[in-house]
Amino acid sequence: MQLVEFFYGMVTATEVAYYAYIYSVVSSQHYQRVTSYCRSVTLVAATVAAVLGQLLVSLAHVSYFYLNAITLASVSLALVCAFFLPMPQRSMFFHRKDAPEPLPGPDKGPAAGAAHGPWSCPEERSPSAAARGPSPQPQAGNSRPHRHTLSVLLQLGRDLRDCYGSRPLLYWSLWWALATAGFNQVVNYVQVLWDLRAPSHSSPVYNGAVEAIATFLSSVTSFLVQYIKINWDHFGELALGIFSVIDAGCLFLMHFSTNIWACYAGYLIFKACYVLLLTIAT
Repeated sequence: MQLVEFFYGMVTATEVAYYAYIYSVVSSQHYQRVTSYCRSVTLVAATVAAVLGQLLVSLAHVSYFYLNAITLASVSLALVCAFFLPMPQRSMFFHRKDAPEPLPGPDKGPAAGAAHGPWSCPEERSPSAAARGPSPQPQAGNSRPHRHTLSVLLQLGRDLRDCYGSRPLLYWSLWWALATAGFNQVVNYVQVLWDLRAPSHSSPVYNGAVEAIATFLSSVTSFLVQYIKINWDHFGELALGIFSVIDAGCLFLMHFSTNIWACYAGYLIFKACYVLLLTIAT
């Protein structure tokens, strides 16, 4: 079981790369739409998996071993498909070719960096003249890799300072880190809670169906985000507070309620609100 959790943690970490990949192959004007698409299609796939698992267990009386075999086959197929994804033509952070519009004067680098303000994240701007250094020319010796590495580190430090110098972005990032940790805890242990409220040896098990409904509701909410035209600079913190309080209430409901259906309902609302906020944060 410890080995399973180790590999599950690695797979969960790779989700960051999966969701970041799409931003390297599309322009920034499509970020909101592709974010909605990526979240939705992932949740729809999870819904299909949950429905299939519930049907196989409830109607076909398939053992859990065969569910693991189906899971292994599906993730193996996903690995094969990953090799056929188009390679990004540019990096979000390094080797960027989209330079800003030329400005007159020798001090165009600092001026360009100051004009964008704290929201100038790495994918929205190009390095300043000071960070980029002189025009790349063939040079002899081993100084060029060293200077390139130093310029990359300086650029990362500048991007970190500029991006997280924005208070709204800092709030969303802190919420994302804490909420994701809490959500993973809930997902890993909610099945234990359900079995405590309605033991599987003496009660019908609808865990798969509830997971399917919760994931479907989450996919709907994440898909609708692309149609929400709201200035998140003004209403982001309000939405963050409201839906976080709703999620906290759902957790208290699941803990103190002895009714399995109340636990199911609390989980449905909890996951839908979490995925909605996660999509907005992305």
